[in-house]
Formats: sequence, C-alpha cells, structure tokens
Amino acid sequence: MVSRRRTRNAVLATALTCVPLISGLARASSCNKDVVAPIQMAAGQVCWTYRGAATTFVGSFSSGQAITAQMIGQASEYDPRSGRVATVWRPRDPNVEGPGGFFFGAVQAPGQLTFVAPANGPYRFSFSPCAMGGAPGAVRICAR
Repeated sequence: MVSRRRTRNAVLATALTCVPLISGLARASSCNKDVVAPIQMAAGQVCWTYRGAATTFVGSFSSGQAITAQMIGQASEYDPRSGRVATVWRPRDPNVEGPGGFFFGAVQAPGQLTFVAPANGPYRFSFSPCAMGGAPGAVRICAR
C-alpha cells in the first residue's frame, strides 16, 4: 500500500512540475502570434498570391471592388491506428475586417470568401482555425 501511494505521489509531483511548461506553451501558441504580409498588387494586376507562414494579410481596396480570398494551409493529421502523423493541405476559413467596422466571414466554399468592398481603405484578412497559424500556407486574393 505504501509503495502505491509513493508511486501515485511521484506521478502527481511529476505532472505538476509540467503544468507551468504546458501553460507557457499554450501562451506561445500560433493563435497568439500575428505575422503580417502586405498585399501589394502592381498596376493592372488582378490577383496577388502569397506562400509562407503569415497569419494576416493587409491591403487597400476601393469601394465597389469584388474581392475573392482563397486560403489553404498545412495541417497535421494523426492516425491512431498506425501512430503516424501526416502533413495534409486543408482549406483555411478566411475572414476580413475593413473600414468603418466592416467584418465578413461567411465562407461560400471551403477556403473561399467573396465580398464587395463597402468603402475605400485598408482591409485585413485572417483565417481560422488558428491552429494552422505559423504553418506553411497559400493565399490568393483577387480584386475586380
């Protein structure tokens, strides 16, 4: 009985020493890290493409422009049967904030958002799930 109690106490002590480490990792998660990429379209260019680990994409658009944002990103998928982790590409769900408190996040298709800009000014695109933040991704934003 004493050895079980000691074992249980040792396991509990070990687990408790890991709690600060786990909470520190949670605070440092990709959900808290904002990496911004500027949207820069050359004159006459209709679409802008980005590949990398940014989490936010910022650019200026004009009132009345029809804008489409498409996003995909890498995710890890665990297979409990094999014990292996595979890297897969999955749609990210884009959303956008703009001038005057504008927000739109109604995804029309997996990984795709389409809207008409209500005003001139800067627009800020981001995505969910935030767990994909910091992983490689691809973004294509078109304005017509």
